[in-house]
Amino acid sequence: MMCRVKSLFLILSLTVGIFASISPFVVNANTQEFLPAPPADHSLVYVLDPHNKLTPLPFESATTPLRVSEVAKNSRNAYLELKGEHAATVLSPDQRIFLFTFQRAGVHPPFIVLLTSHHGNRRATATTQRGLAGLAIPSEEMARPSVRVLAKNGDEAFMELRPRVSLMAGEYAIIGDDLTRVATFRVTGN
Repeated sequence: MMCRVKSLFLILSLTVGIFASISPFVVNANTQEFLPAPPADHSLVYVLDPHNKLTPLPFESATTPLRVSEVAKNSRNAYLELKGEHAATVLSPDQRIFLFTFQRAGVHPPFIVLLTSHHGNRRATATTQRGLAGLAIPSEEMARPSVRVLAKNGDEAFMELRPRVSLMAGEYAIIGDDLTRVATFRVTGN
């Protein structure tokens, strides 16, 4: 009789343990993720705050010794730099980012770039490629996001950029074609 009670207790505790470990997934599978409507200002980069409101990220200007507005005569490696040690905005490691971009040939969505510290400023490696205007960032310095288009109007798209893995602590910039409008933030830890 005692052996049967122990067996039933063991089965019951295993069943409860399995259900407890599965239940967060069941609850999350039934919960729908909030998707914001496109905001009126298409020029800003937004994050979703805890109250499901889109909040714009501040912009900073980046400088580079590269002549990004001209077609490069030679391929060249250099840097782009943002003044100051830290971005003003602190985000969580898995923050959802929203922005407008164009979906046409030759246009890429802005990149989420990990910055490094350099003499009290923040930097990223930048390169030019012979025969092309603009600059590129090495892929190892980019946080590869998962991109989801939420709305389209012609070739303009409102999209969500979400890191595929949680961002590690550090300084980040969202870098597109305009170096005078670089959205910046930092992640302080998990």
